[in-house]
Amino acid sequence: MPTTSTPFPAFRDLLTSRRSVRRFLPKPVDPDLITSVMEAVRFSPAPTNRQCFRFMAASDPLLLQSVKNDVMRKVEGISARLDGEAAETFREYAKWFTFFDQAPLAIFGIFRIFASRLPSGSRSDASLEGVAEIQAFGGAVHALMLGLHAQGLGSCWMSGPLVAATQIEHLLHIDRPWRIGAVIPVGWPDKAPAVPKKPALETFFSWFPG
Repeated sequence: MPTTSTPFPAFRDLLTSRRSVRRFLPKPVDPDLITSVMEAVRFSPAPTNRQCFRFMAASDPLLLQSVKNDVMRKVEGISARLDGEAAETFREYAKWFTFFDQAPLAIFGIFRIFASRLPSGSRSDASLEGVAEIQAFGGAVHALMLGLHAQGLGSCWMSGPLVAATQIEHLLHIDRPWRIGAVIPVGWPDKAPAVPKKPALETFFSWFPG
C-alpha cells in the first residue's frame, strides 16, 4: 500500500500533462534530480522480479556528438540502399533521430532477455520469447519519463537512434546479454509542446463481454 495518500486527480494530471519535449534550454540539470527519479524507477515491475532493465546517463557533449555521428552514418548507409524518393523521404524522417545531442544530457535505456524457466515442451510460441522483458523495459521507461516530468524536466522517448544500436553499444561498453533499447534526451523544456491528438476512450478500451 502507498505510504502516503496520492489523490487520483494528481496522478491523472501528471499523466496527461506530460509531453514529448524535443527542444531544451541551455541550462544544466542537477544530477541529484536524475538520481532521485531513478531511486523511484527501480521499483518498476519486472517479470518474476528479475531486473531486466538498466539506465545510464551521459552529459558529455563529445560522447553525445559521437553517438549522433554514428546515427547519421547509419542513416546515410540506409538511404544509399533506397531509390530516389524513398531515400529522400527516409532522410527527411531521420532528421528526428539526432536531436538528443541538443539536450543537457541523455539517458540510455538498456534491457536484457532471460532464458525461459519453463521446460522446453511446455513453452509458448517462440515468438513470445522476451515479450515480458520488453514490456517491463517499456514500463520502466514510462515511469522514468513521468518522474522527470514531475521534477519539471522534459524528455522524449527515442527509438530512431537505434538504427545505430551496435555502434552505440560499443561506445557505451554495453555487452551481451544487455542491449540498447531507448535514447531519452533530458533537460529543461524550451517551450510547452502542443497537446497531441489522442484516440477517444471508446476506440481503445472496452469491457468484455460488451
